[in-house]
Amino acid sequence: MTVTQPAAPPEAWQRPPARPPLGAREKSGARLAGIIGFLLLSVGIALFGLPLAVLALGALVAVVVGFLQSATGDPQLGGFARFIEQLDLSAWIIPLIVASIVGLALIAVALVVSARILRAHGVTRPWAVTWAGAGIAVVANWIVSGVLSVPLQFSGVFGDDSGGVAIAIAVLSGLVSLAATAAVGWLSWWWMAHAMRPSVRTP
Repeated sequence: MTVTQPAAPPEAWQRPPARPPLGAREKSGARLAGIIGFLLLSVGIALFGLPLAVLALGALVAVVVGFLQSATGDPQLGGFARFIEQLDLSAWIIPLIVASIVGLALIAVALVVSARILRAHGVTRPWAVTWAGAGIAVVANWIVSGVLSVPLQFSGVFGDDSGGVAIAIAVLSGLVSLAATAAVGWLSWWWMAHAMRPSVRTP
């Protein structure tokens, strides 16, 4: 007679052990990599996109002026259109190409510097943290810049027409933008370093 062994009771589900938090050295690396890397990356992206922005703006102005001239027949618009056509745009080609190349170089330098800083501070998966942090920071910085531009625009509206106030507002806007970019880079890199931290801390 065969005796049937009772089935073993199912094991109770256990919560996986919590991953250890980032150490002080890793946090410092994420902060440095985020601030330095994203500042360089922002400048590189701006320089790389400058030629595209200039070309797009020139094409848009030419199309709009041509449309308004044909629709209204205003001779002043015709003169402005001839002025646009007479501009020697070829003189701007080389500076724009140089700016684009410098922008690409800065983007590459920013990524390499970030990965090296993270690796030197013991952060796990430095390249993954760099790419993920950069992607999040670009989107977050675009949102933050849009939000910060509103009070700065209002401060310009309520200021007087003196050149000193305009210069002060421009300097303040630049400093605020620089600080916001650094903060966004710091938080984005820290977030990704925290999300990709290992389950077991290596000595």
